[in-house]
Amino acid sequence: MKTYQPRPINISDIELDTELNELREAIAENAHDIWAQDRLSQGWKYGPVRNDETLETPCMVPYSELSDEDKEIDRSMAIKTLKLLYKLGYDIVKRENTELYRELLKRIRTSNTKFYCPECYSKGIITPLYLHQVFCDRCGKKLFIDWKVTLE
Repeated sequence: MKTYQPRPINISDIELDTELNELREAIAENAHDIWAQDRLSQGWKYGPVRNDETLETPCMVPYSELSDEDKEIDRSMAIKTLKLLYKLGYDIVKRENTELYRELLKRIRTSNTKFYCPECYSKGIITPLYLHQVFCDRCGKKLFIDWKVTLE
């Protein structure tokens, strides 16, 4: 029997700008949709409790309807991917406000989706932020998040 020893690249020294919260959320939502599409192709469907025999899972819902715990799985993957990109020397530059980007902003900012305080998160503390929040309720740090929605 082979023993697998995962060796992920250490990204603990990478700090991300809060400006990437929207990108993180877009990656997390898309990752969930890819996961759900794969499960649907395997015959999975919605069920109130996960059941591997009947191929049912409560996660077979739109990202916006997932519990915060389930969203955090996708968000964690997204944030670790973004940190890895920086660690490998890449920069993330937004070139333009596309129609897709404007739609994403509209969905994020009008949903019940929560963001997390980056200061608390860097210390392993999950502190939800609600839309239009200016200061973190836990650490008191001012948040530099542009909550304005630009709708044309």
